[in-house]
Amino acid sequence: MASEQKNSGTSTLNLIKATWTTDFHKIFVDLCLEQTLKANRPGTHFTKAGWRNIEESFHKKAGLRYDRRQLKNHWDATKKQWKIWCKLIGTSSMKWDPNTEKFGASEEDWANYLQTNPEAAQFRFKELLFSDKLDTIFDGKVVSGETEPPTRRRRLSDDSTTSQHTKEPRGARPDSRTERLCEAVESRSIVTVQSSLVKLNYSIGECIDCLDEMEEVEQGSDLYLFALDIFLKKEYREIFLQLKKPSVRVAWLQRLQSVGPPLPLQ
Repeated sequence: MASEQKNSGTSTLNLIKATWTTDFHKIFVDLCLEQTLKANRPGTHFTKAGWRNIEESFHKKAGLRYDRRQLKNHWDATKKQWKIWCKLIGTSSMKWDPNTEKFGASEEDWANYLQTNPEAAQFRFKELLFSDKLDTIFDGKVVSGETEPPTRRRRLSDDSTTSQHTKEPRGARPDSRTERLCEAVESRSIVTVQSSLVKLNYSIGECIDCLDEMEEVEQGSDLYLFALDIFLKKEYREIFLQLKKPSVRVAWLQRLQSVGPPLPLQ
């Protein structure tokens, strides 16, 4: 009995504590990229099959059994870090150079930026890990024939025409996000991953998949069944899938349930 309790306690402890080393994080990112390319993420979250594949593959590759909630938490944390990074490199005053992979901002520029964006301090002396893969996962774009990260390929290509040791005034450089979009068009090496990643079909199935992934809504509850009813109307399906945060989706569903849908369902 004591042994059973000990095992139970150990299992619970393992579920509560998830350690994300660089190696484990890389495995997770690679698995998310794989499921994204397989179109197992019709909306902002993976389908049940997608999460199941990630769970099982992570267990095989990392030798650890993390449950879905732990993986989702790491997904949310990873996406948050990616957004912080994108905002940082997209700010012109920070003068991010994708060729050298360094910031040209002065100490004063950094101080001013961190005053209003303190969460970006983690990237003061290091860049976001696996940023190219995360761009594919969250932006829905991928470089075809990818054997090296795009930033590294661009740097090697530019070596033949531009000296890396020549310091140029960086104040006039365009925002990194704009520059990357221009490069994508010019090189023709950027392709849309799959139409389902950038354009939702707003089908009932997509909505139900997203609803089933929401921990806040119990399957079979009144709110769950109400959601199924309003999914009959395309306008409601579009709103539901366009709302990015589960908490906002729940608030919207609860409001419709309490005041009644403004649009007829038939």
